[in-house]
Amino acid sequence: MVKEINLLSQKIIDDKFSVDDIIKLILKNRHITNIDEFLKPSIPQIKLNLKPALKLIKNTINKNQNILIYGDYDVDGITATAILWQAIHANYPNIIPFIPHREIDGYGIKAKSFFRFQTEKNIKFDLLITVDNGIVAGKELQKIKDKQDINIIITDHHLPNEDLQLVTRNCQPIHSSLVCGSAISYFLAKELNKNVNLGLAALGTVADCLPLIGVNRSIVVHGLKQLNHNPSPGIKKLIQISSIQLPVTSYHLGFILGPRINAVGRLSDPTDALRLLCSHNENQASKYAQVLNNFNQDRQTIQKESLDIADKNIDLKNKIIIIDGAYNPGIIGLIASRLTEKYYLPSIVIAVDGAIAKGSCRSIPELNIINVLRDYSDLFIDLGGHAGAAGFSIFTKNITKLKKLITKSVNLKLEKINLQPHLDVDAQMQLTAVNLKNIKAIESLAPFGIGNEQPLFLFKNVIVESIRTIGQNNDHLKIKTNNIDCLFFKQGHLINKIKTGDSIDLVASLSLNEWNHTQSPQLIVKEIITV
Repeated sequence: MVKEINLLSQKIIDDKFSVDDIIKLILKNRHITNIDEFLKPSIPQIKLNLKPALKLIKNTINKNQNILIYGDYDVDGITATAILWQAIHANYPNIIPFIPHREIDGYGIKAKSFFRFQTEKNIKFDLLITVDNGIVAGKELQKIKDKQDINIIITDHHLPNEDLQLVTRNCQPIHSSLVCGSAISYFLAKELNKNVNLGLAALGTVADCLPLIGVNRSIVVHGLKQLNHNPSPGIKKLIQISSIQLPVTSYHLGFILGPRINAVGRLSDPTDALRLLCSHNENQASKYAQVLNNFNQDRQTIQKESLDIADKNIDLKNKIIIIDGAYNPGIIGLIASRLTEKYYLPSIVIAVDGAIAKGSCRSIPELNIINVLRDYSDLFIDLGGHAGAAGFSIFTKNITKLKKLITKSVNLKLEKINLQPHLDVDAQMQLTAVNLKNIKAIESLAPFGIGNEQPLFLFKNVIVESIRTIGQNNDHLKIKTNNIDCLFFKQGHLINKIKTGDSIDLVASLSLNEWNHTQSPQLIVKEIITV
């Protein structure tokens, strides 16, 4: 789907622009005023009321009692669990982590899962600490408290619901929606152990799609330093098996490492990912890195097959895509993401297997999906999420009713809104400004991600000096202009629409190409406007 171009500045950057002028223009477009703090962020800090939780933890340790960390099966939940477990276990052995199984336990803390795990381990836990979940689990926490005398600490960043009073009555909450679950786990852990792993918090922050500004930018900047200079054995092996060329960047966290950690929880037991992150020797780390890599390859195959099926069953007459079928519940979120990305519509994909089905939702900025779903909360077994993404369980018999109600609601909410994806482009740029000096200056604004997107520029009247497809399957397009390579990934099919001598407009980011120890400027194309 061709995107509209939203020019954030009317200035045209040419070779007369100074590096400082380019930096100021980009940061102004992002409404960033504290330039010094942005370029050199301080050590991450956030206001959290940690004292009651720290007192509970220390009292439990002093009494030599048992602690359970109850995590989650995604990257944020697994890194949050690893951070807190490593911090406490380094000095206290009576602490056990638990990562719920996506299909067996479902999302969030469940009393049934807690008691099952306690029985399996033959241990009575005296303190329960949740990470990256729990703030909407008032009823489940009540079930635990009704059956067992136990202290509970909730650490979570998700949006609370009407259960909040029940949560606070039964436990000590540590909550903030400014950061992710692994970041909250980090801030708690560092009060217990100075050698806490900020790199894992950076991984959780990027993988959970937090905006990379303010404290989150600080977490990722300093966390990347730790990942690059002193990676744990597990992360080191995962970097190696993923063929990442150092240094590790936010891109690698979000698109290379994160998916491998997520994959095992989508298709199997996510505890293997936790074992990797907590590995202390290379042999164990190598074993689990290979396990994660294999599951990621399986995930890619299943995802492609399922997406092809889903694409044939969608109805584009409405303002929302809702499909259900025999999908693997571990990859329905990925399918929903791809459908939303492709069609710029909110998407709900429901995996049906017996009496209970599971759904995953992705949305667009124009629609708060969790608010829509909460209007019909009586239809769900459980429900959680935020404005852009949500998940739920539902009795299969209620799916038809849900589809009708949600479709009607969303159609009304988006009726008068023109749903057209757009690209925020920082400014028009002349090809003469594409040089190593400017590229390195722009790279000083990294890490890039949500809230601090990779700067994009509009190049007008670009003359195609040569054009060809590249890649093993000729999937990608390579255009040369003004002695600069322009790479357009996954768009090799355009080879039949563009020819040498054509004049085109394109949107691209600036990049460094390194070959035989030589650096040269190149463009990574995001959109070709005129073909």
